[in-house]
Amino acid sequence: MLDELHIRSLGVIEDATLRLAPGFTVVTGETGAGKTMLVTALQLLLGARADSDLVRSGTDGALVEARVHPAPPGAEDWVEPGDDLIVARELRAEGGSRARINGRLAPAGALSDVLGPHVEVHAQHDHHRLTRPDVQRALLDAYAGDPHGRTLERYGEVHGRWRAARTELEQLRDSVQERARELDRLRFEVDEIDAVALRDDDIGIDERLERLQHAEELRDGLARAAQALGDDAAQEPLGSAVDALRRLPVAGFEALQERAQGLASEVAELARDLRAEADGVDADPGEVARLVERRRAVRGLLRKYGPELGDVAAYRDAGAARIAELEDADQATDDLERAVADLWDQVVEVADAVRAGRRTAGEALARAVEGHLADLAMPHAEVAIEIEPVEPAAHGADKVTFLLAANPGEAMHPLATAASGGERSRVALAVEVALADVDDASVLVFDEVDAGVGGATAMAVGEKLARLAAGGRRQVLCVTHLAQLAAYADVHHVVEKGIRDGRTVTTTRHVGQQDRVVELSRMLGGDPTDAGRAHAQELLDEATRRRAS
Repeated sequence: MLDELHIRSLGVIEDATLRLAPGFTVVTGETGAGKTMLVTALQLLLGARADSDLVRSGTDGALVEARVHPAPPGAEDWVEPGDDLIVARELRAEGGSRARINGRLAPAGALSDVLGPHVEVHAQHDHHRLTRPDVQRALLDAYAGDPHGRTLERYGEVHGRWRAARTELEQLRDSVQERARELDRLRFEVDEIDAVALRDDDIGIDERLERLQHAEELRDGLARAAQALGDDAAQEPLGSAVDALRRLPVAGFEALQERAQGLASEVAELARDLRAEADGVDADPGEVARLVERRRAVRGLLRKYGPELGDVAAYRDAGAARIAELEDADQATDDLERAVADLWDQVVEVADAVRAGRRTAGEALARAVEGHLADLAMPHAEVAIEIEPVEPAAHGADKVTFLLAANPGEAMHPLATAASGGERSRVALAVEVALADVDDASVLVFDEVDAGVGGATAMAVGEKLARLAAGGRRQVLCVTHLAQLAAYADVHHVVEKGIRDGRTVTTTRHVGQQDRVVELSRMLGGDPTDAGRAHAQELLDEATRRRAS
């Protein structure tokens, strides 16, 4: 909750500090004293547009800052555990502003993010939060209760699945031509690789072709080598050498004999192998032509899909798998179209259930608000909550509009345009009271909510504001000029205007319990006479009695 509000050089306020407390707080004072400037200060802390005209003349800038204790949920990125939240807005006389959160510079929008969910300002000339369709829808959903909330969660789940499936389907449809082009390319490439029908022996094709191209030279060379090692050539001298070693008259030369014998055998075997190789050389010109053509085809594949034969094979397999995937895409599109249609039927079905829950809750909420308006001097006001079907969105398929006819015979109009400032504030108060158990705002601020009322109606306004603040769940701050309303306050502050050094200066003063009779008497008629004091005491007693009951 707001613990302290400090204002410097804002409008007629030179320097003022307002210490706030839980419960119901009123701010009173003479017209023109600057009471509403307190509300303006809070709006600045909620990220409202900074107008340099608000800066007190003769100063360089204005400062508004507040302490929030404890720090509200959502402020974790700005506040250390256990610390209070301190927000500030600086306005420069030459234009522009700065926002700070716990001493750190922040965009003005961050103020709204941090404080907006917890502080609600109802000012006469504001299109405040309750006039926004999204807020009206959210409050109505909260008022509808837990069963409706579960239906809404179910809708969100189904709508999210439908939206994801629809997006996937649109992407599939958008890529039809691209898929067709890719499919044609891949089919051509796979067919090109398959046509060559790569084999393991393609690895040695260069060596095989070289042998065939030099077949005559190979055969002649091998034959000559075999002849040189034949019986009539090298083998005959080697045989003579072996025979001579065998005939030696003494022992001790066996090793040389074995070497000679081995050499003779090796030469004989080599001669046979050379003759076999020569006989096996193929000089078929047709085979040469065939291998030349195949080498050209293999090299073409390696150039496009290589560099190795294994790479070509891997590319071919990946292409075939992608072809199968693309060929299945048409079937996937058909399946997805059926899934999208099925999910759409579910979206429509659950959206209808959400709409039914909103209409039921809307009727009940409208009657509750009308009852509170009757207590607030608007006995003939009529309230309706219109639920119009629209295209499904994340929040449902409805447009929710709070409608009001403030006076008899008037047509229903949206809340933002259906009433004057004072009436709109009272409508906001009636809605806040009706939604007391479901609205998450912990600080409610009302500016001149009592405009155009007095007497018993003002007492009713005070009673409802006190009810909003009951139990310590909320902090309610109200700027008022009526003693009947102020009598209900837990805390009372007075804004006073005076002259200092020839300039108008506004200050604030906390009114202690013992001084409230005097202040209320002044609000009732000016100078506190005995009769005025007695009347003020009656107001306090009546307010105390009503609050107790």
